[in-house]
Amino acid sequence: MVVPKWTMNGLEMMNHECFTSDVIGFVYRITYTNGKEYIGSKLIRSLVRLKPTKEQLSIRKNFVRKEWKNKPYAKYIGSSKNTSGLAIASREIIEVCSNKINLRYCETKWLFREDVLFGEKYLNENINGTYFKGRIEEGL
Repeated sequence: MVVPKWTMNGLEMMNHECFTSDVIGFVYRITYTNGKEYIGSKLIRSLVRLKPTKEQLSIRKNFVRKEWKNKPYAKYIGSSKNTSGLAIASREIIEVCSNKINLRYCETKWLFREDVLFGEKYLNENINGTYFKGRIEEGL
């Protein structure tokens, strides 16, 4: 199965160099060949703890060394269990974020904006594990 490349504003996003250094993740929309869509978020960089060097330990015993590490996203095809076996038509980055709090907020914003819990267009089943498809009355 050939997976289409990530796009943002019509441009292909091939690797981490396509993003500025302050971007840690993005909100995405995956469209499937059957017309269904899924909105989610993906972290592309994370802060990892590394062993301190001997020099750093000589300065302070409990020294913590942290470094940004790129996470693979090029082959990422979403986190929904409902999408297994579906062919992907397009993968679009709809918003980039510079920290985890903004990333979670932007994903939630897009899920509510697109009204993903109502109708058959979206495969999303819940928002933040709090609001579930079929449990909320439409038109409140």
